[in-house]
Amino acid sequence: MASHTDLPSEWRIKPIVQRYPATVPHKAGETVQFGWFIFRIAGNSMPPEIESLDFRAMASFTTDFSAAERIRDEQWRTLCRYGVQEEPCSLVQAAFVSRSYTPRKRDAFLERQSASRGRDSGWYVGVLDECRDMTDERSFEWQSLYALSIADARMMPFWLLPVGKKIMLGSGEVL
Repeated sequence: MASHTDLPSEWRIKPIVQRYPATVPHKAGETVQFGWFIFRIAGNSMPPEIESLDFRAMASFTTDFSAAERIRDEQWRTLCRYGVQEEPCSLVQAAFVSRSYTPRKRDAFLERQSASRGRDSGWYVGVLDECRDMTDERSFEWQSLYALSIADARMMPFWLLPVGKKIMLGSGEVL
């Protein structure tokens, strides 16, 4: 099975992301969104110097695009595995999260309840056998997909699945 490093250069993220700022005025520190990802312009050269989030800590950028390429590859393979079309969202959007959820919790799940719109990604993060009152708004909070992904990398391959999909994070099973 080919890895992201085996993909033709026209399919790799960095050259694609560099094309847009090369056509418009840009400056260091600005960000560029490409699909699910956010990149930062690091310099004013042509083509522009671009940095990727490294997904290790909040707002941690790197010139190494391997994490973004790996995530993109995993997301694409997940869509192909289940024969579904992408339901777009981005790492700056938020999911509705049960306060019973903790990172890497074995009985945690993701459920795409609606299409993304505005700040809402349409995702719910919960746990089986919820112990909190589901009618109490204090039982939930909004968290960015970016923060959730850093805290629990098991989620990253699934963010582009469509409405109606439920993923058991302990097993990776998609329902």
